[in-house]
Amino acid sequence: MSQRLGLSGYFVVFAALWMVAMTWRIYPQFKDTLRIDGRLTVLSDYVEESCGQRIGPGAESCLEEARTTGRRLLAQEQGKSILLIVAPVLLYLVIYLPLRLIADRIGGRRRAAEEATP
Repeated sequence: MSQRLGLSGYFVVFAALWMVAMTWRIYPQFKDTLRIDGRLTVLSDYVEESCGQRIGPGAESCLEEARTTGRRLLAQEQGKSILLIVAPVLLYLVIYLPLRLIADRIGGRRRAAEEATP
C-alpha cells in the first residue's frame, strides 16, 4: 500500500529545509553581530564607535554602558534570528494544526451522526 504525502508532510519537508538554509545563512553572524541603523556590526566595533574618543573617568562608564546596551541589542538580534529560523514551525503550530484539529473534530461528529441514523 503506498502512502501519499499530504499537505502536512510537504510542510514538514519545507520547514526542515527552511531551518537548515536559514541556520546556514545566519549562524556565522549569530554570535556577536548586531544591527545598528540598518547595518551589521560586531559588538566590539559598536563599543569602540560609541566610546572610542573618550578618555579619563567618563570613558570607563561609557564603555560599561555601551557594553550593556550592545549586549541588549545583540540579544534582540539573536531573538529575531531564532524567530526567523523557526517561523515555519510556529506557523504550523499556530495556523495549520488548530485548523486540522477542528476539521477532524467536525468530521468525527459527522461520522458519528451518520452511524447513529439507521
